[in-house]
Amino acid sequence: MTDASDIDPRQQIIAARARALTGCPTARKAIDLLADTGSFTEYGLLAGRTTSVDDDGSSDGIVGGVCDIDGRPVVVAAHDRSVEAGTHSDRNMRKLAKLTTIAVSNRWPLVLFIEGDGSRPSDPRPAPPIVNYTRARWDALEGLTQMSGWAPTIAVVTGPARDSHSALAFLCDLVIATTNSDFGSLIDPTTQMSSETAAARGDVDLIVEDVNEAVNATQRFLEYWYDDSPEFSAAASASTIGQIVPSNRRRAYDMREVIEAFADKASVYEVGAEWAQSLITVFARLEGKSIGIFANQPSSPRAGAIDSAAADKASRFVEWCDAYGLPLVSFVDNPGYMVGPDAEQEGIARHHARPLSAIHHRTVPLYTIQIRKAYGLGPFAMSGYGTSRKMPELRVAWPTVESGGMSLEGAAYLVKRKEIRDAEDPIKARNIRDQYAEEMRDVASGVRAGRTFSFDDVILPEETRPLIASMLRRSKRALPSEKVHDIDTR
Repeated sequence: MTDASDIDPRQQIIAARARALTGCPTARKAIDLLADTGSFTEYGLLAGRTTSVDDDGSSDGIVGGVCDIDGRPVVVAAHDRSVEAGTHSDRNMRKLAKLTTIAVSNRWPLVLFIEGDGSRPSDPRPAPPIVNYTRARWDALEGLTQMSGWAPTIAVVTGPARDSHSALAFLCDLVIATTNSDFGSLIDPTTQMSSETAAARGDVDLIVEDVNEAVNATQRFLEYWYDDSPEFSAAASASTIGQIVPSNRRRAYDMREVIEAFADKASVYEVGAEWAQSLITVFARLEGKSIGIFANQPSSPRAGAIDSAAADKASRFVEWCDAYGLPLVSFVDNPGYMVGPDAEQEGIARHHARPLSAIHHRTVPLYTIQIRKAYGLGPFAMSGYGTSRKMPELRVAWPTVESGGMSLEGAAYLVKRKEIRDAEDPIKARNIRDQYAEEMRDVASGVRAGRTFSFDDVILPEETRPLIASMLRRSKRALPSEKVHDIDTR
């Protein structure tokens, strides 16, 4: 029998590399799909589960390194459940901590493919009184917090993510999850939640079918971080954008259609679609320039009213775009903030101020288009209108706008209270209310709003795209040389 020491060291290395390169097949496949062909430089290829020459724990369950995506540098790491259930060890977390440091130092985006069962139970622990957690794990987690607002971080959750794996995911800017993924803790199985549940709570930004779709979504998202695109075209519906909004002011419509007609063709990338559905948040391009759009959704169950979740969603999105130097565009059509016992129970008194604060502290341009309703604090939350120091760089309206301290119907119940109360039946009472609302709509029309300088201009819907594009050409995007601020961690 030949002793290991008698084997040529070069042959040992060749054999060990061959074993490592064939291990972690799903992790390597994900990176191969994501990275430009032949661009991946791996770190810690031989860092196995043990120090044995014949170790079978390829890359200790985390394959990671630096690659190019569309010719641009990105740091990437991928967990693999085939090695120790994808668990975190001192060795693979030191690898991940170094990769995170490289991302921070170079301001390169970081992509993590995540699945696994938290920390590795069999990993040796330091003797007391030292805390039973490896320093490298904290280095990786703190590295992600340092990345926040500095360069994009993307978590692609491809299966069950337990404990520290969930922590890694939820510290990232964007969380993409496949339909078969879920989150929770091994300590308490009752905490497990599906990707659909996590998306409804705002923990997951985008759900995809499989790794292939996740890779495509990751590549698309990174395009908004990079330079503007010289190639673009308007959407087919751009010229008919004004036909999307019904002439009947009480009829709902899908704001997504307005956004699609406004933005460049095939450039809209929505995040958080399942959470806070009264508000839409998307990344997009306008004449090739990357922008962030947040908009009320009249067709949502709350008709675009801003509840606690929508307030959080708006403020985080504004912070997100501001940190990465993306100009903001808002489309406004909402009846104001939610009020009442349910809204109070959800914490609207505390949450309502968040978008107001985020808009006030922004450093990027904001262009606001009011389409229809904006009552109460609605225009403040969507544009900062009403302040003198942080007003939108441009605030325009369509002819269909109506604004006020409350809805026109609500005002009718105050002004016409006696007539409504004395009406013979509910139908006549409603007619009195509706007649007053229609009369006041004319008083609060777009032209009158323009006369009072409530808007910088009142424009035709089809003028929206060229007007905002002209403003973008005048304000070139500049990524701040220093971090402006962190992005709220959900």
